[in-house]
Amino acid sequence: MAMAGERLRPAGWTEISAVCTAPEARGRGYAARLVGALAARVTARGERPFLHVAEANTAAIALYEGLGFETRAEVTYRGFRVA
Repeated sequence: MAMAGERLRPAGWTEISAVCTAPEARGRGYAARLVGALAARVTARGERPFLHVAEANTAAIALYEGLGFETRAEVTYRGFRVA
């Protein structure tokens, strides 16, 4: 019904990534529990958790802020396709 994982691991940091919940399961706290558990695991290893979120995803931003994350930088992502 929901998932989250770890991806990039620059020295001293771990990215929490791929956080998503099936539409029919939203609002039950699954993402909050998963992100909270991952953040605790990362912190227990002596690293700092981080993540990224689209500015328009206000529900996710509220969730992450509720878990203690804060905005540190705004980044522009671009995708390119090879023809």
